Amino acid sequence: MQGLGFRFSLFLVAAAMIVVFTTAEFFYRVTYENEISEANSDIEELYQTVGATASIAAFLEDEDLATEAINGLVKTDKILAASIKSEALYYQTNVTEAINKGTKPRVFVVRHPFMPEESLAEVNVYPNFEYIIHQAEKTSTDNSYSLYAEALVVGIVALIITYYIIISPMLRVGRSLHQITPGTSQRIPTPKYHSRSEIGKLVYDTNQLLNKVEEQFTQERQLREEIEFLEKRFRMLFENAKTATVLMTENGMIELRNDAFNDLVEKTGLRIKQGYGELLDELFDTPEAMKSALKEAFARNEFATGEYKLKSSANNSAIWVQLIASPLLTEENERYYQLTLNDISSRRQELQKLALQADFDALTGIYNRNGGEKLIAKLMRKEHQFALALIDLNGFKAVNDIYGHDAGDEVLIFVAEQLKEKIRKNDVAIRWGGDEFMMLLQADDEESVKSVIEKVNTGVKQPFYFNNDSKPTVVSMSVGVAFYPQTSRNLHALIKLADIAMYKAKQNKISAPDDYLIFANQCRLDDEDMS
Repeated sequence: MQGLGFRFSLFLVAAAMIVVFTTAEFFYRVTYENEISEANSDIEELYQTVGATASIAAFLEDEDLATEAINGLVKTDKILAASIKSEALYYQTNVTEAINKGTKPRVFVVRHPFMPEESLAEVNVYPNFEYIIHQAEKTSTDNSYSLYAEALVVGIVALIITYYIIISPMLRVGRSLHQITPGTSQRIPTPKYHSRSEIGKLVYDTNQLLNKVEEQFTQERQLREEIEFLEKRFRMLFENAKTATVLMTENGMIELRNDAFNDLVEKTGLRIKQGYGELLDELFDTPEAMKSALKEAFARNEFATGEYKLKSSANNSAIWVQLIASPLLTEENERYYQLTLNDISSRRQELQKLALQADFDALTGIYNRNGGEKLIAKLMRKEHQFALALIDLNGFKAVNDIYGHDAGDEVLIFVAEQLKEKIRKNDVAIRWGGDEFMMLLQADDEESVKSVIEKVNTGVKQPFYFNNDSKPTVVSMSVGVAFYPQTSRNLHALIKLADIAMYKAKQNKISAPDDYLIFANQCRLDDEDMS
């Protein structure tokens, strides 16, 4: 019902019917009028034929001639009745019947045969309208039927010609085009005898269009293959990356994550879920500091980086990450964040270990000289008052010489333990070097210092028994104390004064062992000499 052939045939038949009916009606009317006109002409010609006889009959008043003339008129089927009337004669045929039918006569004047200007009689001719009209209608109808038949034949022939010349090739072109898969080498064959027609031109243009489509498809296919290749490589690179990476929306919804990120989350003891808050703040131990640093960098249109500690409920080991975050803006003006979290826990632990090794004594576990100097400098920067007590062990060299270095190490460890045990919470014990120790005491008066150092001295003086020797070995200590800032505000002067005080005390180890503690204010030096 929707086919081109059907619709074309339907429109052609409809148009032909409209034209044929209109034309037939027109020719019917024309033929009818012509037939009536010819009938009237025939009546006039018949009268002209018998007119001379009627003229003689009227001139001679011969009834026989009049009868012959009138009967001659009514012999034709086109005349129903006729009559001739003069002063001397009257003859008629079928006039009564014609009058009864309401037929009006045509009147012809009969002229004098020798003086045409003189009239002798008149002849009334009554046309047979029923016959004339019937003949006119019959002729018109026959002509209409002939026109219908001719139009039908012409229409069928036109339809057949149109079908084989236009419709059939167009249908074949349409079916061929319908079977073609875009992007392939399939093309529409040109119908026979249409290589130079409009249909051939249409097929050529369509094939050219298919060539361009195939070319575009080929380019798109190659581009898609390249994109897929790169996508696979990037996905492999992303998914197998050792650095945890996520792509997230502004509201914290994670759009993309790799396995390293999931491993990192599991390492913290948290469960895997779709989001961890704005900028992953639920993962961090100090989320506000992290977000503040990132937003400050984003405001400068820069990427943000920093080292942050993650929350960890899985075990006691701290997890540190190096966070690199950068904002991304799509073509649709949608904002995303790319965050990479590189686990630096091992590096942080190594740094802490190195820091401990740098600042703490490996044998005793307390601060070494390097760490001690840092603490003193820190206290001085903050203007904290403190007492610096420099300690030298008496009798330690004899232990090394007699019992060996292991025994000496044992003594050092013991003294360090006594220092840590006897000092207060805010005091600090330092191994200054060799058998020298230092204490930083939160005190600004001598009594407080004496109280602490007496406890330490009591602990240090406990006897040792080395190598099952029944004779105890006892070490003691000489202590020099300097106060900051009362004694000096200079670090080197402060230590030097404490050292001088300590050596003064050491001079008393035999003669006055109870005077093992001397304060530096007893032998104050000029600070400028120590700088």
